Amino acid sequence: MSASSPAPAGLEVVDPAPDTFVLPFNRLRPGFDPEQLPRFRDLAWRLALISPRESNRSLVIDWTRCPAGLRPGLMRAAFAELNIPTPAVLLQQRASRSTTQPGTLRHNFQIWTRFATWLDGCGITELSQVTTGDLEAYAEYLRPLGRRWRTDAKALWVISRLWAYAPYLPESDRLIMPPWEDPAAVMSDFLGTNDDTPDGENSVAIVHPAVMAPLLVWALRTVLDLSPDILAAAREHRQLLDAIPDRAPLGGTETTVAHLRGLLAAGEKLPSSGAPGASAVRARYHGVLPPMANTFLAGTLGVTTSQVARARGLLSDELTPADFGPAPVLDVPLAARIGAAPWRQPIGFDDVDTLMLHLSTAALICCAYLSGMRPEEVLALRRGCCTRVECEDGTVRFEVRGRHFKGVLDEDGNAIGEGEQRADPWIVLEELEDGEQLFTRTLYRYAKGTCLPRTGLSSDTAVERIRAFTAWANQLAAAHDRPHELIPSDPDGAVALRRFRRTVAWFIYRQPGGRIALAVQYGHAATTMSESYAGRSQADMLEVLDQEKGLALAETLTEAGERLAAGEKVSGPAADRYRAAAAEFSNRYAGTYLGKRELRALVANPRLQVYEDPKAFLTCNHDAFTALCNPDRDRAGDGARHTPDHSRCHRACANISRTDSQITALRAEVARIDADADAGLDPYPIAAREQQRKAHLTAIIRRHEAQQPADTQVEERR
Repeated sequence: MSASSPAPAGLEVVDPAPDTFVLPFNRLRPGFDPEQLPRFRDLAWRLALISPRESNRSLVIDWTRCPAGLRPGLMRAAFAELNIPTPAVLLQQRASRSTTQPGTLRHNFQIWTRFATWLDGCGITELSQVTTGDLEAYAEYLRPLGRRWRTDAKALWVISRLWAYAPYLPESDRLIMPPWEDPAAVMSDFLGTNDDTPDGENSVAIVHPAVMAPLLVWALRTVLDLSPDILAAAREHRQLLDAIPDRAPLGGTETTVAHLRGLLAAGEKLPSSGAPGASAVRARYHGVLPPMANTFLAGTLGVTTSQVARARGLLSDELTPADFGPAPVLDVPLAARIGAAPWRQPIGFDDVDTLMLHLSTAALICCAYLSGMRPEEVLALRRGCCTRVECEDGTVRFEVRGRHFKGVLDEDGNAIGEGEQRADPWIVLEELEDGEQLFTRTLYRYAKGTCLPRTGLSSDTAVERIRAFTAWANQLAAAHDRPHELIPSDPDGAVALRRFRRTVAWFIYRQPGGRIALAVQYGHAATTMSESYAGRSQADMLEVLDQEKGLALAETLTEAGERLAAGEKVSGPAADRYRAAAAEFSNRYAGTYLGKRELRALVANPRLQVYEDPKAFLTCNHDAFTALCNPDRDRAGDGARHTPDHSRCHRACANISRTDSQITALRAEVARIDADADAGLDPYPIAAREQQRKAHLTAIIRRHEAQQPADTQVEERR
């Protein structure tokens, strides 16, 4: 296909009129405002209107960033991308989908704009003027920018979409086939060798443990301990707001004037406003008098805030700054404590909004971290999503059921933007919101008299709320002299929701049986995906763990060599492999420095996989192909388990060996069983089970002795 190729017969060329709506109507979000729909003439297209995820509220394409000469052509191509399914040429070559999601569309259009900026610098004003040499030069231009090879490759593939949509565009907008789309070409011909590390590890940094621990402590404390006080204050606050009439009552101003004069006559102070906005207005207009608590007074007196402001104006000549007192507080007793002291002074009327935001943020942190949900999933939670489940053993669990989005496809393989209900529950605030959605951008503060719609909380706004919550928690920690609970700055930057999912995966993976638990909870079909979540790229945690594993192997093999040199005997089906491993390690590594390279080689050597299991009185000479603890041993390969599962150890496994030292420990265990039997303190079922275990252990001792020379057995009995 070339830029000069005519459009196929019967194919309508895209050339929308200026007032044509850009977004396809069949993809618009329910309840959209028609006035917000972008038209082709607009230079800002809001793609969030075709995203069913309420956490997406912007996704704006700013066409002013595109050079004026190339702008109309790219806008027509973008219109085609929005309204025409992905061309077959892309579906055949790559794992594309016929419908592209809004976030990806914005990303693609931004890459087109950067490409157009480069073309404009070359004096090119139409896509049809681009030559193969220009495209090769652009690929060469990307190489020294220092980005990842894969990032540049994806950018070139996005430019290929301009070529794929060429048949639908006017001749002036048709891009020639990029050279990297030639069947005989490979991307490395244009971008050089792929030097990306193909380790498959998730690149999102975990929240540092020194940050996550106190952050979770304060989030849980806020939700479990402080929330009753905050919610009680919020209910009192709401009652005052509800008492403010929608229309000004007759005589409201006079009533307010009389109330204020009554306070002054009684020697009381007038309530001032502690809201930051009120202080800012006073500073802006150089006000002499402190700002008055208009909303509090309006709710108390049953008048409107404008009537309170008018009453203040009538009294302004009579008032002085000394007539104003502190901000009003709510008549709500506080029961929560931090340590032995009350957690704060009485809650002020103007403090409720901020405290409610902090409580909502604490709930968000708990839900996002403890459940491992993706950001869009936790932000889409609805009222009634949490249920209390009592298990047969008396354990109480809380299940959170919500929608998930990643990997949710229709029958054509397209992503379903609105997601679907998750089959498996997430194991883990409904008083904060009176709507269906639990986490919104407006939250409590705009519940009355607002012109802002209730829209879903975005991930960016969540970052700001977590930052504010952290500062507030640190203030409480300092006020209560708890330096150990201060939340430090994270070395990897702002704490975002997506980092919680990676962090809890990192912790789960390092628990016994964690790899399987992580795969089940995160819905991964293979544990290798869980391993990518469990890493920590920027901190090289997987590398550290490999070093620790290598050091442990080196210590085990060093001790094995010393035991054999001291004359210890070995029995079991893997005895020869045990001796061979000790000898190989001694010949190759004994007395040498074990750096990173040597430790990696040690971990990767299948002949040196020797693991002690003191509880089972044996050594595992692990071989993934024969290990009975590995249910997938017949498919062992790159994805197979490379360490033994001690919880599934099988007595008939061919990887077992035992040394004299382990047999000595085993004899001590038999002696302990005999002593317990003589004491007669164990109930019958346990005593019977212990006798069965003794018979098994005794048989192991006999088999070990049977494999030793007679003189050695006599010496051991002495």
